[in-house]
Amino acid sequence: MAPTLGYWNIRGLANGIRLMLHYKEVDFEDKRYQQGAPPDFSREEWLKDKFNLGLDFPNLPYLIDGDLKMTETSAIYAYLGRKYALCGSTDEARVRNDMVYSVHVSHRSAFSAVVYNKEFETLKGPFVESLPGRLESLSKFLGDHEYFAGSEIVYADFCVYDLLDMLNVFSPGCLDKYDNLKAFLARVESLPTVKKFLDSDGYMKRGPFNGAIAQWGGVVVP
Repeated sequence: MAPTLGYWNIRGLANGIRLMLHYKEVDFEDKRYQQGAPPDFSREEWLKDKFNLGLDFPNLPYLIDGDLKMTETSAIYAYLGRKYALCGSTDEARVRNDMVYSVHVSHRSAFSAVVYNKEFETLKGPFVESLPGRLESLSKFLGDHEYFAGSEIVYADFCVYDLLDMLNVFSPGCLDKYDNLKAFLARVESLPTVKKFLDSDGYMKRGPFNGAIAQWGGVVVP
């Protein structure tokens, strides 16, 4: 039976997982829950399933793979990374994967704290001003490597790809100074199985990046 990935019908926390599964050509059900229109933003579609799936910690995203049922984004990445050999084949690669995954979580959390805040217009400027420091550290860490763990692809690459792509839409041109980060994006996008997904009708190239209640990216970005 094909595994099921459940999440909102947005990119959000699941887009890197989708990219990884498509990269490995995994046949999976991409279960996307709809959120209601404002002002209520009903979560009824998800709530109908939430406590009926046998999840220990009911949440989105979730992954059901045979008898294994899991939530928590980091747990899903770690499981799929092990299953599909995307954790790194050496100690150095595994450490680099773990570190850049954690850094990506920190940057994404900071971004979410801005775009989901009602004071978005006040917070946007300082966040944009912080981007060079955030991007510089990722650029230095990547260096002249093909991928963030070195020459091999790891699951953190898909996380960082999604983050960088989103930030470049949020703040156009923010990657212009970082040739290696732009080359990394192009490298991931040129992977045949990834490209097939990116070119498909199921890929949300311009979002929604975030939930409907977000102050930015809650709808498709023009």
